[in-house]
Amino acid sequence: MRWLVLLLVSSPVAAQTPSAWVVGGTSGEPWAAAAERWIALDDSVRAGAIQPRAIPLGHTVTRQLVRTGIATTQRNLFGYRWSLHKGPRQIEADTLEVGWHPRLWLGGGTNAIAPEVMRGLVDGDELTASFAHRARADGRPNSAQFITLDLGVPVPVDSIVFFPPQTGLTSDNQRQRELFARAYEVSRTNVPVEWLIFEDETTSTGSAGYHPLDEIIASTFANNTSVVSLATDLRFTRFLRFKFGETSTTTLLAEIEVFGRGYPQEARYISAPHSFGQAVSLGRVAWKFTRYRLLPSGAITADPTAPVQLNLQTRAGFDDNPKTYFIFDDLGRLVEVDEKTYFDSPRIVERFSEGIAGFRAKRDDDIENWNNWSVNYQASGDEIRSSDGAEFLQFRFTITTEDPLAFGVLDSLAFEVSPLLADRALAEIALDGRAGADGAVEVPLGVAQRFAYHIRTEAGATDRAGFDGIELEVPPASLFLDLTIDDQPATEGEDFSLAASDEQLRFTFPSAFQEDKAFRVRFQGAVFQPSVFLASRLFNTSAASLPQSIEAGDAHADVASNSIQVVSSDEVLGILGVVGLSAPVVTPNGDGVNEQVAIGFDLFGVAGGALRVEVHDLSGRHCAAILDAQAAAGPYALRWDARDERGKLVPPGLYLIRVEVEVDRGTFARVAAVGVAY
Repeated sequence: MRWLVLLLVSSPVAAQTPSAWVVGGTSGEPWAAAAERWIALDDSVRAGAIQPRAIPLGHTVTRQLVRTGIATTQRNLFGYRWSLHKGPRQIEADTLEVGWHPRLWLGGGTNAIAPEVMRGLVDGDELTASFAHRARADGRPNSAQFITLDLGVPVPVDSIVFFPPQTGLTSDNQRQRELFARAYEVSRTNVPVEWLIFEDETTSTGSAGYHPLDEIIASTFANNTSVVSLATDLRFTRFLRFKFGETSTTTLLAEIEVFGRGYPQEARYISAPHSFGQAVSLGRVAWKFTRYRLLPSGAITADPTAPVQLNLQTRAGFDDNPKTYFIFDDLGRLVEVDEKTYFDSPRIVERFSEGIAGFRAKRDDDIENWNNWSVNYQASGDEIRSSDGAEFLQFRFTITTEDPLAFGVLDSLAFEVSPLLADRALAEIALDGRAGADGAVEVPLGVAQRFAYHIRTEAGATDRAGFDGIELEVPPASLFLDLTIDDQPATEGEDFSLAASDEQLRFTFPSAFQEDKAFRVRFQGAVFQPSVFLASRLFNTSAASLPQSIEAGDAHADVASNSIQVVSSDEVLGILGVVGLSAPVVTPNGDGVNEQVAIGFDLFGVAGGALRVEVHDLSGRHCAAILDAQAAAGPYALRWDARDERGKLVPPGLYLIRVEVEVDRGTFARVAAVGVAY
C-alpha cells in the first residue's frame, strides 16, 4: 500500500512520552494480579515468569493437589469446578464455561447429566461408591452405560485407573471390592467434535446408544481385577469415555483417576480489563518467550526448536466490563440485563427450566463498547492491532505445544501507550462527487476511480498535544489530487509544501492543529483486491507521543458510508490482467531511441505466491529473467533492454515475454511478443 502523509509544521508543545503497561518480569504487574482467569499455567516456577503447569507424577489430573472446598465444588488439578452437565446453556447459567471447566455426564444427549453422587468419582474419596450399575433381578445381562469425562484442556495421559471401594459391604452384604467392572471399554480422543461439545450424539453420529471415541485403550468382558490400571502411550487427551455393563453382575465405582507427565497441550490466560485512566493511543507490544524441553533425566534445557507456540491477542474497550448478560423473558426470548441483575437471577437447575422467565440465559462479548479480539501477533515489537481512543485494554494468550515434554516460558509482556492527540478522530470514504450508500464503497476491480477521503477530529476539553500529521493508506500507484481544510482549498506554496516519494506524499503546514478540524483528501487510484481498508492515523512530530489511529465513522454529513472499506464489484478481471508493451519492436542500436521495451500488467486479488517475468525465443529457449519475486496485487511496470542474462544483446528476431503468477488457485500466465531489430 502507498501512504499519503500530511505533515503540519507545529508550534512547540509539551512532550508526551509513551509509557508501557508491563505484566510479569522483575518490575511488572504480577501475572496473578493482572489475570481475569487462567488455566494450566504456573507463575511460581520462575520469578516474574509464567509457564504451563507440569503434570505432577503420581497425582490424578481429575482433582486438586489440596482440596480447598466441599465435595460438591470439587475441582480438577487446574482449580476448575467439575460440571455434571453436558449442555453448554446449563453450564453457562451455572457461571461455568465449556473448555475451561471439566465436565462429567452419563449418556450422549444434548443435555446429558450425571447425578450429584457421581461427583464422587473425582473427589479422592476411595471408600464411597459414586457409581452403581445394578445387576438385573432375572439374571440376564444388564444394559450398557457410559460415562464421558471432558478434562477441559488436553493433557498428556499415560495411565488410567478405576476401582470400586476397597473396603465395606453393600446393603445386601456383598463385599464392595468384589463388585468391580467385569466388562468395560475405555476410549479417548483429543478432538473436540461437535457431539462432544454442543450437539446431540445420536443425531450427529446417526445411531443411538454408545459410541467409542477415536482410540480404544482397552476393552474386555473378562476382567478379574478389582483395581483396573491401564497403561497407554503418552498422548494428549481431552475426552475419556468409560462403558460398563452388558454383564449379569453389579458394577461399583469409587474413583476414576487419570495420570500423566509433561505439560498440557494448551495453557490459556485472559487478563482483566486494564484501565489507563484516560483514552490512549497504542504503540507496540513486546515480550520475551523462551522454549524448553524436559529431558528423560528430568533435567530441563532451553530448546529454540521445540514445537511450542505463543499466540497473543488484544482488544480495546470503553468500559470496564467486556461482557453482556441475558436472562429469559416471558416468551423464552433473551433480554439483556446488567451484571448484577444477571447474577441475582436464579440459575437453571433442570432441563425443563430452560427458557423460563427470569432465569439466567447466557453471557456474551460486548461488541458495542469493545473491539473484537485481534488476530495473533507474529513477533515481539509488532504494532498493537486494537483501536486507539479507548481507556481499557485486555489481552489473552495461549501457549501450545505439539510435544508433551516441550513447553514455553513467558517472562513478560509490555504494551506501549501514550495520551491521545485528539479526543476523537473519524474517517469515511466515498467516490468523489457521490455521497454513496451506507457501508463499504463498491468499485470495479482494477479500474481507476476518484476517491474523497474525509477526516474529522475533535480536540475536546482536555489539554491535548495536538497533531501535525495525518497518514492515509491508499491503493498502489494512487495519484494525489488535492486537499481541503475546513472546506477551504489548500494551495501549494502558500498553504502547504509538498514532498513526494515512492511510498508517501508529505505536506507541511504553518501551525499544529489543537482544535476541531475537517479534512478532505482527494486521490485517484484503482483497487486490485476484493476488499481493502484505507486506514489512517494522526501523529505529532514535535511531541514524543505515539500515532493515533483514525476510526471509521461519520466524518462528514454529506457522506453516508461511515466506512473506510473499499470492495470490488462483481466484475472480476481475473488474477492477471493483459500484458501491454510500449512498442511492438525494440531497436537497441545505441541511438537512444526505442532502446528498451516497457512492460505493463496488473495483478488482482493476490497476496503472496510466485511472480515471474521471463523472455524466451520462439524455440522456447530461456533468454532472460526480468522479475522473480513474491506476487502482490497492483500495477506493474518493467523494462527489457533486449539483453540476455549475460548482459549481451540478443540476436534480431521475435521474442516472447511471459508473465506467470503462481497462487493457491493455480498458475496464470500471459504472453506478449516483441521484435528485436538493428
